Amino acid sequence: MFKRIVLYSLFAVLSTSIFAQELTIEGVYRGRDIYIQNPYVNVEGGTFCINSISINGEKKIEDPTTSAVKVSLSHLTIDAPVSIVIRHSSLCTPKILNPEVLNTGSSFQYIQVTTDDSSISWVTTGEMPGDGKYFIEKLKLDGWQVVSVVPGKGNLDNNQYSIGVEHYAGDNRLRIRYVLGMQEVTSDEIDFYSDMDPIFIYPEGDVYDMISLTRPTDYVIKDFDGNLLMKGEGQDINVEQLPYGEFIIIIENREENFFRPEPEIIIRPKKKSKRKKRN
Repeated sequence: MFKRIVLYSLFAVLSTSIFAQELTIEGVYRGRDIYIQNPYVNVEGGTFCINSISINGEKKIEDPTTSAVKVSLSHLTIDAPVSIVIRHSSLCTPKILNPEVLNTGSSFQYIQVTTDDSSISWVTTGEMPGDGKYFIEKLKLDGWQVVSVVPGKGNLDNNQYSIGVEHYAGDNRLRIRYVLGMQEVTSDEIDFYSDMDPIFIYPEGDVYDMISLTRPTDYVIKDFDGNLLMKGEGQDINVEQLPYGEFIIIIENREENFFRPEPEIIIRPKKKSKRKKRN
């Protein structure tokens, strides 16, 4: 009887060794834990599939008794290499539910980018901890220009953002650029048409000292060789510092010409002084 018990125990150990299998997943730690589906081998006996789980060669979990196993990786540093070995019965196969969280490449992506008449909003996923920033850019006549900068939240899960933006009358084109270290991801370009009245300039033609706009906006003033002379934002623009001549002012992605004439110098005739008669 004793021999039978010994032989049975030995057979059980051998059968476990022979029929056990291993499932391995490797990558880098990006701030999220791994979840593994752990099916039953024997429902009546309550036996689960997974025998043990090791992280980087160190056994962390043994004989888990839940159908979904959380493998915590929080003891690792961001971007540390990860090798997870799952030892399980040959009668079943565990399933790794979120293997993408260990991807060596960037997991960042824009889920949604929208704009309305006063703001731009966006949703992202896969941000990494660190000094990430969003640069909101607007397409102008002289190329893409940054109009706002928003710090990233640094969460891997979904993040939502919204910030005010000023549209020009007519067509507008925007995009968002996410920068973290050497990583840079640009969103798709989004268009918005604004039906507000365009900005008018006064005076038209000759300007001596001041250009007035019907509402504040950003502006650029150049000469006809393309040299930048003035740049700013406002409603009243003092141009007294400009030399005399013809210039281009850019507002709302359109160009308007104006001329700063030299002031007329009027030479008045000298009055003849009356001489007193000598007696």
